[in-house]
Amino acid sequence: MPKKRLIELYNYTVTTESEKLFEEKGFEETSMDDIAGKLEISKSTLYVYFKSKQLIWDSIVCKYMEQLLEDAKKAAEGMGSFEKRYYQLCFDIADKFEKHPMFYKATLSKISMDMEQEIYKKIYEIGEKTNEAIADFIRSGIEEGAVRKDIDIYPAVIMMWSSISGIISMANDKEEYLKLRFNMSKKDYLKKAFKMLLEGVS
Repeated sequence: MPKKRLIELYNYTVTTESEKLFEEKGFEETSMDDIAGKLEISKSTLYVYFKSKQLIWDSIVCKYMEQLLEDAKKAAEGMGSFEKRYYQLCFDIADKFEKHPMFYKATLSKISMDMEQEIYKKIYEIGEKTNEAIADFIRSGIEEGAVRKDIDIYPAVIMMWSSISGIISMANDKEEYLKLRFNMSKKDYLKKAFKMLLEGVS
């Protein structure tokens, strides 16, 4: 097997097992010793491929960013009305946040821009591709007449992406409060909030 492929398989194994540890113990409580022990390798061997726990974490976050990119592409390129694709995008992301909240929240956090590290180059490229996919999605809404023609597309991209993610994150964190204070299920709140966001660009 080519060396490059072996490295890819090793990196996949490290990130997959590390992801389980992070979800079980959290980032702060997981150590490189824990990860090496989980993999049954020496810590020195682990450091050959990953210089820090942060790099392992960000490699996992990158995987989740790739999944969000696919959702954005589907919204931009899919069939059906802008409104139908918009709600599909929102609830696809909501479903992902519910299953893996730790890592999807991390996609919204500050990530290093150290371009000497390949992982951060990849993350930057994925982010740019995602922004372009959302820009194309908004343009399709303008063409359909579902989005205002005078909208400033790239600020709208950031607004839409951060608003959708923020709505979902808050709903997950405040689910009990929403039920107690407003007698709303999380799903009902998401529907209402997504509708209000859509009305803001219509």
